[in-house]
Amino acid sequence: MKILTRSRIMLLTALTALFTSRSLSYGQQTRGVDWIHGLGGDVNSLRRVDSLYNALRRVVTPIRQGYNTSNGITNMATAVQGSTGGANRLGIGHSLGGTAARQVSFWNNSHWRGIVTMGSPLRGAKISASASDGTNTAFINNGIDRMMAGPGVGAGTAPPIFPNLGILIHQVSILGQLFSGTLASKANSTLMNSFGLVGQTAVDLHPNSNYQSGAQFQGATVPKILIWGNEVYPLLWRTVGTYSSDNGTDDQGVSIASTAADIYNTIANGEEALSWANLPMHGFHQWRKGKWEEGKNWVNNDSNAGWEEVIGSNYTELVSWYETVVTCDANQWQACYASSPPPGYCDDYCTDQVYHSYTVYHDYPSDGVVTQRSATNDGGSWQGIHLEAPNTNHGEFKRPDRVRPTLDWVFNNGDQSGHFQIDLR
Repeated sequence: MKILTRSRIMLLTALTALFTSRSLSYGQQTRGVDWIHGLGGDVNSLRRVDSLYNALRRVVTPIRQGYNTSNGITNMATAVQGSTGGANRLGIGHSLGGTAARQVSFWNNSHWRGIVTMGSPLRGAKISASASDGTNTAFINNGIDRMMAGPGVGAGTAPPIFPNLGILIHQVSILGQLFSGTLASKANSTLMNSFGLVGQTAVDLHPNSNYQSGAQFQGATVPKILIWGNEVYPLLWRTVGTYSSDNGTDDQGVSIASTAADIYNTIANGEEALSWANLPMHGFHQWRKGKWEEGKNWVNNDSNAGWEEVIGSNYTELVSWYETVVTCDANQWQACYASSPPPGYCDDYCTDQVYHSYTVYHDYPSDGVVTQRSATNDGGSWQGIHLEAPNTNHGEFKRPDRVRPTLDWVFNNGDQSGHFQIDLR
């Protein structure tokens, strides 16, 4: 009898656990996801992020398609609309993919349950204008000139200098064989070739284009999370490292820049030593030192400032004021008042208003390609939750290890709305 009772208890316990497990399972939040790649991307661009969350989360029928990204935002959005959507699905777009998703929501507010954009140029991309207005070309040429300034004058302690190429920085690197004279152009082409800024899309992405003007004040009530990347210094080299290959990392770009700067600094220090060892030639060696420091300073500082100009993440502010300066001494003041002048005359006679001004240089946060202002649609009507992705550049939104903390917040119902929640498996 005691054995039977124990058996019944064990059976009831097992059944309770089974039904409890099933009820919890049925209560878990599932959701479909449409992954939409960015400019110059293809069906594989977000493959690793898709695979990660398909394994970790209760994602239902994830969809990744390849879209033509050169025929304009509207044409891309038309293709996206035709192959995605659903009442319980999320549209998650990287870069231009998020911009296309926004356009779909203009046409059909209920196409998705919610939209997540990652580094999307919602107010255009200055890099598109820079590619055609000479800003990008000036950036490259400045880099070439600065990096060739040292090799152009030679050095007493320099490695071999190759005509029109400068010195060899890397025999084998993420940018291939790398000479100082080709550093700027190779870094630039690595990024520009990855983005594919061509055709009508390049026109649409111009911040002052007809498309941007028309989209600025259009809205949609679909829930939205607008993610913006906040990459850290050195902005250019971290972004170059990430885009150098499918498995490139931002640290690889920093390594190239550090190597180049260190070589130039070593040569500059050598010229400094020679200037004191050979005093009759002191001025000459100091002059050559300055030329090598031009290259070092370009790599360490000016390359990043130049790239910020290309992507539009810097701006200037003029601060000005007038200072009242007294021009009379005590005797002159006394003489003025003794003449019984009209009220205020002596104040005007004995003072001057001197104008002062200075320029303040500011940086907008950015992911190395798209600024925070554009990624959050600053000044635009299409709005949602703004979410920072710290230390993340534009290419790293495609890297599971870098984007996971940000997307985990989204899927963990970080905004408390329930619209974006997808539970763990």
